[in-house]
Amino acid sequence: MSTVEVLALEPHITTIRLNRPDRLNAISFDLVAELHDALDRVAADPDCKVVVLTGAGRGFCAGLDLKDFGTPPGPGEHPHVNAAIDGQTFMSNLTVHMRDLPQVIVAAVNGPAFGGGLAIACAADIRIASGSARFCSAFIRTGLSGTDIGITYLLPKLIGNARAFDLILTGRDIDAAEALQMGLVSKVVPDTDLDEAALGYARQMAGYTATGLRTTKEVLWHNTEAPSLASALALEIRNQNLMQHAPDVKEHMAAYRQRTTGGG
Repeated sequence: MSTVEVLALEPHITTIRLNRPDRLNAISFDLVAELHDALDRVAADPDCKVVVLTGAGRGFCAGLDLKDFGTPPGPGEHPHVNAAIDGQTFMSNLTVHMRDLPQVIVAAVNGPAFGGGLAIACAADIRIASGSARFCSAFIRTGLSGTDIGITYLLPKLIGNARAFDLILTGRDIDAAEALQMGLVSKVVPDTDLDEAALGYARQMAGYTATGLRTTKEVLWHNTEAPSLASALALEIRNQNLMQHAPDVKEHMAAYRQRTTGGG
């Protein structure tokens, strides 16, 4: 059975579902390999604009499967493994891969998002949660450091240093309400409404141009690290000037202008 499923939900929207429900979708090296493959598959699909990332069953992702995480592929055994890539890097690079994906990723967090599961949720572009979702940077609990899979980079950018230091150093878990209050998630909905809520987000964005979404995601991530307003504006200005020449943008803008001006 595949540990990651890729499902075309409707035009321009694809679901990637972690599929180890008996282990709360805990991370194994098979799952890491298949998630890299799924991201490559989606990246190569020009029709896809938005990805909904979720977990099968009762959990989003419980973190590393300490009972059976398997063996990482050796160099040449997977497209994302070369002679310089060890198992830890192979796993950690999932967050880079998600950030670099051309499509927008909406994480629909159902149940626990612990350890690496929290890092994967944080690497998404938008997060919404079910009422039963829980979040924990559990790495420190294992006796190792609390620094893993990009969490010390991603979490402070989402909720600020003070709150991120709190969660990473204590290893305490928080519920969906506290995650919303901290700004970790954008919205909390009843468990039964999560899939439809995530699809609603995806549908709204799928109505925009692929070029617009792709370049907006790129600039947003770059400008979170911009050293000054001037450099952020330089990237935005370049972006807007280039965008005007993209065929899908020109078509969309013409239709938008006709709608807003009454066809005049």
